[in-house]
Amino acid sequence: MKLSILRIIDVEDHTSQVSKIYNIMNIIVILLSTLPLLFKNQPTWLILIDRIAVSLFIIEYGLHLWTADLKFSEKSKLTARLYYLITPAGLIDLFSILPSLTILNHGFRLFRIYRLVRSFRIFRIFKIFRHSRSTDLLINTVKRQKKPLSFVFWLTIIYIFISSTIVFNAEPETFPSYIDALHWAIGGLTTATYGDVFPKTIVGQVLSMLSYLVGVVIIALPSSIITAGYIEELERHKKQHKNYRP
Repeated sequence: MKLSILRIIDVEDHTSQVSKIYNIMNIIVILLSTLPLLFKNQPTWLILIDRIAVSLFIIEYGLHLWTADLKFSEKSKLTARLYYLITPAGLIDLFSILPSLTILNHGFRLFRIYRLVRSFRIFRIFKIFRHSRSTDLLINTVKRQKKPLSFVFWLTIIYIFISSTIVFNAEPETFPSYIDALHWAIGGLTTATYGDVFPKTIVGQVLSMLSYLVGVVIIALPSSIITAGYIEELERHKKQHKNYRP
């Protein structure tokens, strides 16, 4: 029984109709549970939806804890359940539940952070990814392409540091603090600058043009790496599961 439940809630069985129905129903509940965030005042029907949704989330959270020893079979029962609590999926489940617990909400109001904690309900959206097999493909793709993606990441960091340092020293009047130079360098590299701060000297303007050109290349690199890796991962899964559908 425990194994059957695990296969349903963790989308282990690609052909199970029960698993597919569970996924669809769960996604609907997740989307409905975010409705209270769209209204400042909470009418009765929204409160009812939230209570039903959080009750279902608590049950699901309990089922994941109960089946954790099967999911992490290399660990003992207690260790597996404790490990689940600190996994990304476990933390998302926890943050999805906490904002709706009445006792905690009263305490948060006392500390005047109720609205901030209430916004944690948006974490429920991330629960959808658990019910998408394509998410597993994307995660596996990133893991397999870790080295080239790491290279692009460090290349970006180094370029931002060099360009911001040069412009900070070349134009101290335009960039009074290093944070201003860093803000300009990141904005120029991503071509998302607002134009509020811009270089005025020839050195700064040349560096700015280089940033725009390098930015196009750096943004394109991870996109192409992930796309190529995703296609390879998809083909690999199609060979392993003939009935697989992302």
